Amino acid sequence: MKNSKLLLAEASLEQARDSDGHDNVGELAVPTEAMVRHEAMLINEVSLVLAEKRTSLSVMRTGLAILVLPLSVASVLIAISRYYDPSKVLFLLIPVFTINILLAVFGLYLILYSWRRSRTLDAISLSLKQQNSNLQRLCQLIEKDR
Repeated sequence: MKNSKLLLAEASLEQARDSDGHDNVGELAVPTEAMVRHEAMLINEVSLVLAEKRTSLSVMRTGLAILVLPLSVASVLIAISRYYDPSKVLFLLIPVFTINILLAVFGLYLILYSWRRSRTLDAISLSLKQQNSNLQRLCQLIEKDR
């Protein structure tokens, strides 16, 4: 995969070409140090947003795993229920089902929290893309490579 700075440079060059494919030297601005810093800062911001999104998705994966655990424990208890009398082991079943309910609620909380966080991060990345045409072109070049 190409380096992001190289892709950004290609996007800038594409922007400077007219419809005939000729370079518009008069319209091509020489990048100043401030422009380069701004582009680097923008790439860093996008990288940070994407890292946060990866973290949010891993929290969602953890929430799904925590949500499935009580369901599997309940399935096992129901499957082997013919081997015990629930009224005789009620002192064990009540804490197990209480813990299962708490784990299910915690898993749902993690899933909903990460889902909301992911939606917020999507909106932030969209606004960053809309702010910079070079970043839009960079994303288009990345989509072409897929």
